[in-house]
Amino acid sequence: MKISVNQKRRRLLKLGSVAAILPVAGRAGSIASSPSSTTGGPSGVQSQTPNPDVASTQPGSGLVSANQALLFQYDQPAVESSMQFQGLPVGNGRLGALAGGASEREALYLNEITLWSGSKDVVDPAYTTTGMGTYLSLGKLYVDLPGHAGAANYQRSLDISNAVVRTQYSVGGKTYTREIFSSFPDNVIVIRLTSHGGTYNGTVSLFDGQGTQTVGESNHALSFSGAVSGSGELYATYLSVIPDAGVASLDAANAQITLQGCPALTIILAARTDYNGRYVDSYLTGINPRSATIADVTNAAARTYQDLLRRHVQDYRSLFGRMELNLGTSSDAQRALTIPERLLAREANPAAADPELEAMYVQFGRYLTISSSRGSLPANLQGLWSTTNNPPWMADYHTDINVQMNYWLADRAALPECQQPFADYVTGQFPSWVQSTRNHFNDAANVNYSNSSGKVAGWTVAISTGIYGSLGWDWSPPASAWYCRTLWNHYQYTLDKAYLASIYPVMKSACEFWQVRLIKDPTTGLLIDDKDWSPEQGPHQQLGITYAQELVWDLFTNFATASALLGKDADFAQTVASLKAQLYLPKVSPTTGQLQEWMDDSIVGEVGHRHLSPLIGWFEGERITLDSDPKLVAGVKALLTARGYDSMGWGLAWRIACWAHFHDAATCYSMIPKLLRYSTGNDGVNGTFANMFDAYQGSMFQIDANFGGPAAILEMLLQSRMGRITLLPALPSQWGTGSVAGLRAKGGFAVDLAWTGGALSSVKLTSVGGTQTALQYGSVSRAVVMPANGTAKFNGNLQPVS
Repeated sequence: MKISVNQKRRRLLKLGSVAAILPVAGRAGSIASSPSSTTGGPSGVQSQTPNPDVASTQPGSGLVSANQALLFQYDQPAVESSMQFQGLPVGNGRLGALAGGASEREALYLNEITLWSGSKDVVDPAYTTTGMGTYLSLGKLYVDLPGHAGAANYQRSLDISNAVVRTQYSVGGKTYTREIFSSFPDNVIVIRLTSHGGTYNGTVSLFDGQGTQTVGESNHALSFSGAVSGSGELYATYLSVIPDAGVASLDAANAQITLQGCPALTIILAARTDYNGRYVDSYLTGINPRSATIADVTNAAARTYQDLLRRHVQDYRSLFGRMELNLGTSSDAQRALTIPERLLAREANPAAADPELEAMYVQFGRYLTISSSRGSLPANLQGLWSTTNNPPWMADYHTDINVQMNYWLADRAALPECQQPFADYVTGQFPSWVQSTRNHFNDAANVNYSNSSGKVAGWTVAISTGIYGSLGWDWSPPASAWYCRTLWNHYQYTLDKAYLASIYPVMKSACEFWQVRLIKDPTTGLLIDDKDWSPEQGPHQQLGITYAQELVWDLFTNFATASALLGKDADFAQTVASLKAQLYLPKVSPTTGQLQEWMDDSIVGEVGHRHLSPLIGWFEGERITLDSDPKLVAGVKALLTARGYDSMGWGLAWRIACWAHFHDAATCYSMIPKLLRYSTGNDGVNGTFANMFDAYQGSMFQIDANFGGPAAILEMLLQSRMGRITLLPALPSQWGTGSVAGLRAKGGFAVDLAWTGGALSSVKLTSVGGTQTALQYGSVSRAVVMPANGTAKFNGNLQPVS
């Protein structure tokens, strides 16, 4: 039956009113005394009668109310075979899941971001799962409720304001609800099932993604544990089922827990590995994580469900709530659509803006950042969420755009803590990369990249990296410099000298690599990159590729600043400055008028290639700006134009960011609907899946665009460098009136902006360590000097206001 827009609107309003009383609380005391204890004798666990339900939006709960929360709405569950494209993600930075939400079977596909195969500290040009390794699936959790098949009034949603997945439906006139979240403060995934007059009868099952046997610990606990072949990494998962009433009993033959007559229940799951990311410890502690998972579940179960939810939401909101974004108002008809319908409608009429969807796309990127990059490894090619032991490209860390793009958003979007896992990853792996560079970069097998001088120093990495120091595919010499740019960005936003001191050895060692790698060009007498490849096109063994020249200039520039700030290595800094002064800088082709990608102007390559590598000095580098030599700027624009206006998601994100720096709002906006093209998961479309994950060629999930797309949109609203903040440089007419609060700017500032009729109306600048900058809006500029942690307000003409 086809549902009208008005019917959908009424249905969603109904869901909003119900969501305001979800979830219900557990007992007033602890959820369970101990996840390993058993009560009630052989017949099963008989729990106490719960206290009356308590609304989750009660004062002090911390939840954003349902009528204010940012909700992705669906009227169908995920098809399990398409979980990667339809499942809704939860994560605490380390422990995550994709939730399917079927009424008769809740399926959670589980991940722990440090669960990897592979060898340690190897260079693996063959790029194999036994060599460099691959990201692995933790397992699956099922709640089977056969009596709930054929449910009516089905709804599910992802609430990115509170980081909760909800499902609601009715069976036999009774309403059933679920809430799922992954808690950072309590280190667990929590699933809460409640009913209004109904009961749950079924089973809870747990499966190890690596194939070990699940163990029934008691009438309400399941577990599995094992060791990854090759690396020896230890892992463990522990689950507890706690009914408010009714019976939970162990089916030992099937290693599952049976539910009988339970009006409500809570499931708590913890998982850990013994990975610590430190080369000096061989990356692993060797300590079995099982006891830690039991402790996680025990501690969480000692709290009420309401307390677990409150702690989770307050922690999450302390990050997510820092930035608000209003790009305008969508229509009631647009709001009434489910996400698949809304994406299809957006694609059918690209000229008809859906500003609330576009703002939610940005905020979803922030949700994924918080959910996949806190306190452990950085987000990989699939963030945290994989459904297989064979993810595309091993779900590794690609160093020629992808992992860097994963960290375009964090600092811009007021999430500086979420950049730290990347820095920790680099500093933890760095000693291995130094060793691998020394031992293997000048191998006879490395004919495409080895240093002609035979000398090697410092470090670089391959195009692909794993988590045990290992490298795969091809060497990527400029990656060391680009990693340092990503690290340096964070310092520019925060001015944190302790952080700068922690990354300084990495930057210095990268300079040492380039000190011995650069060779003298016989024609110009200038220093150029030795044999290299412009990602990922054209011939190998090319000299002085633009991609490398720009990144080395950037590295040398930033190292000199870091050296001065920390008062270290003045002599070496002078050497680096001398090398920088001798660098060949890319030229504009007299043949094409484009910035040259190669020194040899006869090499053409693929005109519309997906990579924008030669434009790295324009974005995200800082050497070339609109104030640069007009001929050079024109060459950049000519090359960007030739690359075209369509690509896969990360290619579009890169293009939007580059066009934003030309202050070309119309071109930027024209590509946003392409980011949001709907893909079903088997149609070859580059765009967005039903769960809002980025669709790579319509059959693979790759998360970089989910971070890069939002970051590029923010570049349309604000651009910054040390000493200058440019306001609304590429504001499209479709966002004629709006506001943003909490944006971060380089130099140590937070910025609030409002605009009306396409014109700036107010600015508030808050120091987060910075004391001076210049505001730029159109042709108007104002120098700003303020105390650390102070604020300053201006009107649309940049005149101060009290």
